[in-house]
Amino acid sequence: MTYLKLRNHMLKDGTLLNLLFGAFTSITLLLNPEIWLNDYPPDIKEKFGPQSETARRQGLLAAIPFFLLLIGPVVRSNLALKKENGGVLPFKMAFLNTYGQFVYVWLFDLVVMDWLFFVTLQPKRIVLPGTEGAAGYKDYGFHLKASLPALPLMAIPSLIIAAFTYGRSPHSHSISEKTS
Repeated sequence: MTYLKLRNHMLKDGTLLNLLFGAFTSITLLLNPEIWLNDYPPDIKEKFGPQSETARRQGLLAAIPFFLLLIGPVVRSNLALKKENGGVLPFKMAFLNTYGQFVYVWLFDLVVMDWLFFVTLQPKRIVLPGTEGAAGYKDYGFHLKASLPALPLMAIPSLIIAAFTYGRSPHSHSISEKTS
């Protein structure tokens, strides 16, 4: 397997993952932006006050499909990559495909969701009641600083997913086995 093939696969599947991530995040923001209160800048959280019990419950309910949405397509991507590679997926390639897609989502979240929508376009729907005009709504740096710790942490689920998806499929055969 070449790195070019891996990159193309990662970009194709990562783009689909970003579309799913963006759609899910947008839907939950439309339903109740308060679900994401913990991701808002400190001045906005302070002005708004504590998260309501309803938003907390909705956030917990949304967390399960949210994590399945992030993990499921990446696992499927690794398995498809293994199938395309004759039933073989080296651990390094499984890890790079997984981590690469997570970084792609991280970048999409930062640039498109946070900087473009939250800070630049700032739809009225995301402005929490009583927080209008808060400086945090225009703070690009907050989003970068808040998201940077995720980059090394994404290696952990990437290693786990790679460990479950790499290797040789039970029905795959090496070239030397096929010729004998």
